[in-house]
Amino acid sequence: MRDVSDDENLIIVKKTALAILFSVMLFSCSKNEDDNPVTPVWLTYKIAQMESDDFYYGAKVYLYEWNNASYYWIFVPLSSCMMCEFYDYNGDKLSWTQTLVDDFQKNARQVRIIWERDHS
Repeated sequence: MRDVSDDENLIIVKKTALAILFSVMLFSCSKNEDDNPVTPVWLTYKIAQMESDDFYYGAKVYLYEWNNASYYWIFVPLSSCMMCEFYDYNGDKLSWTQTLVDDFQKNARQVRIIWERDHS
């Protein structure tokens, strides 16, 4: 027969295991929030405009992480300019230099596609 101290030890072990499980879940969820910042207001308006403009058929908006900041590339298949619509989180258009291009190619990470428009 088990005495009371064994039952108390079992309860402590269960509570500890549960606390560890919740901690792991909490930290894994916070990582996802860091990867997906809230879409800025200026981009929401830009997407609404692109939905009704024929120039943007097949367009996609990519979220990139670069130098610990969020950037948005609006890829437009009908445009002859590859990275002309590339913005920081505040909606400021980036002026490319060869140094920036090299650094972007080496250090940027595509996080996900924010939006895309059908070809039809």
